[in-house]
Amino acid sequence: MDNILSKKHYRRSFFTVVTLVLVLAFFFRFIGIPHFDSNAKVDLTTFAVSILDTLTVSLLITVFIGSFVFWLTPEIIKKSTMDVIEPKEINPLFKKAAADTKTWIIKGACGGYTRAVTIPSLAQSAKHEGIGRDIRIIMLNPAEMDTCEEYANYRRSLKSASTRGPWTKEKVQEEVIATVLTALQFKYKEPLLTINIHLASTFSTFRLDISDSYVIVTKEDKEAAGLRADAGTYFYNSYKDETRLVERQSKKVQFDRPIEINKNTSEEDLKRLIIDVGLLSEKEVELVSLENILSFINDPKEPYSK
Repeated sequence: MDNILSKKHYRRSFFTVVTLVLVLAFFFRFIGIPHFDSNAKVDLTTFAVSILDTLTVSLLITVFIGSFVFWLTPEIIKKSTMDVIEPKEINPLFKKAAADTKTWIIKGACGGYTRAVTIPSLAQSAKHEGIGRDIRIIMLNPAEMDTCEEYANYRRSLKSASTRGPWTKEKVQEEVIATVLTALQFKYKEPLLTINIHLASTFSTFRLDISDSYVIVTKEDKEAAGLRADAGTYFYNSYKDETRLVERQSKKVQFDRPIEINKNTSEEDLKRLIIDVGLLSEKEVELVSLENILSFINDPKEPYSK
């Protein structure tokens, strides 16, 4: 019952069905049955008294059973709950958390959603409230060629692989570079945002988005369900510890100079910026498409939109 009532689309269907059943029950009790048996007629007063008596007894029993179960449930179980999230509920949960949270931790691979949705949403919330936001981002290190190649192989194996062009090592690098430069640009343009970026040499098939309210665990497939653990629970704290450990094993992006990238930015300027930030060497940057990177930055697209 808790799963049904906690999900909006299930809740609507549930109450619709219950209402329909009640209407049919009233119809048969007051019209249908008395039509065939006149002795079965009952006046509304008697019926209302019967309903109230039944409700009183049911309420007392429900409260007793609920209190008994709550008392018996170990504290560790109460703090170890994770909820399964339907695919259609993931985006609304992201946007709700982004509007309310003061901190956000992202552990992913390329950061396409982070670049297109998360950072702009947090910047807008910070500006609207006049209160700062702290953002920590963990992604693949574009200089780790073998890891980028392995991640490209993984993305090609997914059902969604054919929907947004072929995944190659270069595409992975371009996506990551675009996200890093976007984050650095927001860090410069939005003084209320504190952004720290770490580049990891390994990747996971799971993505973590941790806000003040809950952590959402998702996969790349937009048709896959997610997991949610609320703040204060065992899994919420464990996932936060996971990101801390990964950060300690990753390369931190150290770059505090102003960044301004727009449609007038030349490929030569972008190339120099990528090298200065320390994302790729002068030789490695020749292998990626600077045109694609500029497009990803200036025209970000939500990767899970239909």
